[in-house]
Amino acid sequence: MRSAVLFAIAVSLLGCRVLTSGLSGAVPTQRDATPAPDAVAPPALDGARLPVDVGEPPGVAGAPILVGCSDGTREGFRDLDNWPNIAGCAGAFARPGVVGAPDLLPACELQAGDTSANPSGMGCNAADLCARHWHVCRDGADVARHSPTGDCESCVAAGEPRFFLVASGASAMGICSPDAREANDLHGCGGLGQPESDGCAPLARRMGFADCLATQGVWSCGNDFDSLQEAAVVTKTQPSAGGALCCKD
Repeated sequence: MRSAVLFAIAVSLLGCRVLTSGLSGAVPTQRDATPAPDAVAPPALDGARLPVDVGEPPGVAGAPILVGCSDGTREGFRDLDNWPNIAGCAGAFARPGVVGAPDLLPACELQAGDTSANPSGMGCNAADLCARHWHVCRDGADVARHSPTGDCESCVAAGEPRFFLVASGASAMGICSPDAREANDLHGCGGLGQPESDGCAPLARRMGFADCLATQGVWSCGNDFDSLQEAAVVTKTQPSAGGALCCKD
């Protein structure tokens, strides 16, 4: 009888474990302190399971130089009149990592994007989602310079399961940094992932290893030993659920 009671208590404690990526100023969690076992995915999109490939409105089409996306369709910040200098560009990329020093350079001559002839992003990295004369937004300060509101407001409609990332990570304590050696979590704008820490404003959302896992492989952040370097190893296997946040040069 005693063994049964102890087993039940152990199961309940495991079920109550909270996963986090280490908010700014917070005490490091087990996941941030060690490359250990955070392989249990939390619910995606504020408690709702991610509906991959479902409910995503089409992008706004136009000349790539104007919409900011290499395939000529913009899926984030869709109002070109109000947001002429920043764009959310959906698509996949097979080459890992988004941190750049100072800029991430294209790898497949911009032949990527969800409406391109290469929707799987074969041979491409995140920079190939941005149009010529645009770049993957470097960090929160770059977003603030290019957004007329100074933040991620209206990147996507409320509840839309898309995430558009910038080319920087954060320290193990969750402090956002443009330093290419800091790669903890993915950071950006959209409606997918967890609310961003205050220290990363104006960015609004972040994704750690477990958040990537919850997308069922669409966003791939390596394995549980990569839980402090998601921005260095991330790839994206499908064009759904977002892509890169692009800023005009």
